[in-house]
Amino acid sequence: MSRSQKIVIYAAGIGPTNRGIGQYAIHLLPRLLPKLQKRNCRITVILSRDSHLPISLPGVEFKRLPVLRDKTVQRFLLEQAFLPMWGRKADVFVSLESVLPVMPLPAKRKLTVVHDIHVIRHVKEPEKYPEDYTFQYKTWAKITTKRAVKSSDLIISVSRFSKEEIHDFYQVPLSKIIAVPNGVDHERFRVLEDNKTLEWIKKKYDLPSRYYLYVGPISTKKNLALIVQAYASLKKTKDFMLPVLVVGDTRRDRLYGSIHSDLKREELKKLFLLSGFVPDLDLPVLFSAAFAFIYPSLYEGFGLPVLESMACGTPVIAARSSSIPEVAGDAALLINPADPESLLNAMEKIHTKKHYETLKKKGLERAKLFSWEKTAGQMADVITSLGI
Repeated sequence: MSRSQKIVIYAAGIGPTNRGIGQYAIHLLPRLLPKLQKRNCRITVILSRDSHLPISLPGVEFKRLPVLRDKTVQRFLLEQAFLPMWGRKADVFVSLESVLPVMPLPAKRKLTVVHDIHVIRHVKEPEKYPEDYTFQYKTWAKITTKRAVKSSDLIISVSRFSKEEIHDFYQVPLSKIIAVPNGVDHERFRVLEDNKTLEWIKKKYDLPSRYYLYVGPISTKKNLALIVQAYASLKKTKDFMLPVLVVGDTRRDRLYGSIHSDLKREELKKLFLLSGFVPDLDLPVLFSAAFAFIYPSLYEGFGLPVLESMACGTPVIAARSSSIPEVAGDAALLINPADPESLLNAMEKIHTKKHYETLKKKGLERAKLFSWEKTAGQMADVITSLGI
């Protein structure tokens, strides 16, 4: 029997509400931890004080930083003290956060999942990679991501696009980066044909019979502005201009005053419905009830909502940018994210029965290629092989 490996996993990005890295960890860990246990690993998972991980495994040690997930400055400072202490003598220290502490980390081997480097690109070229990150977040990400990339023995990227980005920007050998794609939770995101449930969700959120769905914060990078501009450019309402349900974080909406001003215009305000965050149980139903999903994001390390929509049988209109073509394949209508006319043409096209049914069928087949079980299996292989 091989000796027991000590694996320490840093997953402080999980919080009371999750998107991006938090969603990644929430989906991955319940599947990864049992696989590591079966391989005779001793596991410690490090979380934030307000993290909620829906799993409790005998034999897995959970430690918590004495700080809330969103307290960036405090978390950065506490990482320097606690991670070296808790990662001491680990065979493999795994960061799911794209970061490592600046202080020396006395683990034998270090592995970091780098989801994307948009914030780093933004710091260097803000006009080419727009976003309204806070100064504190930019400073923290710049320091800790560089530390992670340079000091890790191996880097996991979530797409081939991100792998090339990391390689190009940091001049890291491609042999040091392994692309392990994200998955889809097929138990949650699936075709829903229960009309009572579909009608219930529409009543709960006061939705029309047909609507488009947008999932993501109101931010520059996510590019909700493209949909607003497309609708504002038409002087006469078209049949394909369905209301858009905007689901996502609204805590930083004050940074995007121009979008809010547009949304309040008399001719547009009835066409955009802002829900803020929704419970995890509601999101798959909102996908299923939607006529189509619109994802005009300018930059993604992966683009998980594209696959989640496809798994629900809902056609996708998405940006032809960054990792999205790699994830969507030929199962989505891809548009120019800088051209409102491109979006309008796609909306009109998706309303033809032939294109709608073709996209629905292709999307379902595309989503089957991805699962969190597969992702967790690949991650377990990489982690345990690194610890040998």
